[in-house]
Formats: sequence, C-alpha cells, structure tokens
Amino acid sequence: MSREPERHPVADSVLAALDRATGHGRSEDGLVRAVIDGGGIPSELAIDDDAMRQAPAALSASILEALRHAHEDLRLQVGQELARASDAGDPAGTPFTAVDATRVADDLDRMAQDMSGEFELMRRRLFDAIDGR
Repeated sequence: MSREPERHPVADSVLAALDRATGHGRSEDGLVRAVIDGGGIPSELAIDDDAMRQAPAALSASILEALRHAHEDLRLQVGQELARASDAGDPAGTPFTAVDATRVADDLDRMAQDMSGEFELMRRRLFDAIDGR
C-alpha cells in the first residue's frame, strides 16, 4: 500500500495560491498575448491580425516568446508566494527552507520547458500537415 509523501504545511498555502495564479505574457512585438494557468497550461492565446501575415516560423517564434514570458510571470508570482509563506512561518514550527523553494522553482522550470517542447512538436506537425508531408 503506497502512502502519499507528507507535505510541508506551508506547501498547502503555496499550492492554493498556485491554483489561483495566472501568468501573462506578450511577444516583444506585442502581436501575441498568452495567459497560462497555475499549472503552466495555456488558457488564452490572442494573435493580432498583423501577426497572422507573418511567415509561419516568425509567428511560431512570437507565440513561444509570449508563452515564455507568461511562464516567467508565473514563476515570479510563485516566488513571491514562497517568500510570503516562508516569512509567515509555519504554525507547527517546521521551517520552510530555501531547498523547498528551490525544488518548487525547479519543478516550474521543468513544466515550462516541457510545455515549450510540446508546443514546438505541435507546431512542426501542423506545418508538416500544411506542406503535405
């Protein structure tokens, strides 16, 4: 019988904040805007008409850029929540360490990289289908 690992008490408040969080990003040219949920999954993608006139590779780069900025925004919010939780302390007296914060940040980085890789794979498949490959 497997048991779920015991979670640090501060983690509950951080996870609740993450469930409510959204990351917002925009491409440098301002033509693509993205919103991601607390799990790093895109929930909105707005593409300006001018962006649709770009070459597929340029449009793809703008979308990825907006998603990267959204992930950076989410990581910043999570970092702020971790700092608040750490400063507030734990009623049980269990310290919330920098190691705990680093683990959460590393997990978020992995999620962002996975999402970017999956998007790139979908982009390639779409363009291959358009090219008839």
